[in-house]
Amino acid sequence: MLYLFFGTLVGIVLGVNIAFLYNRFIGGKGRVEQKLRAEIRELERRLKQKDDYIARAIKSFEEEGKRRKELTK
Repeated sequence: MLYLFFGTLVGIVLGVNIAFLYNRFIGGKGRVEQKLRAEIRELERRLKQKDDYIARAIKSFEEEGKRRKELTK
């Protein structure tokens, strides 16, 4: 009976340790991956916003050029 109790206790301790190690080394990759995906989304959003700013600047520059041509006529 003592061996059964001791074996059960050792099994529980080992199970908790294995669960902790699994969560620390393998389970953490999910959080890191989630952070990286969020950062990628943020960078894609900022890149799209920058493209919009560039398109607006080009359009404004072209309109200004047309206005200047009309004024010089």
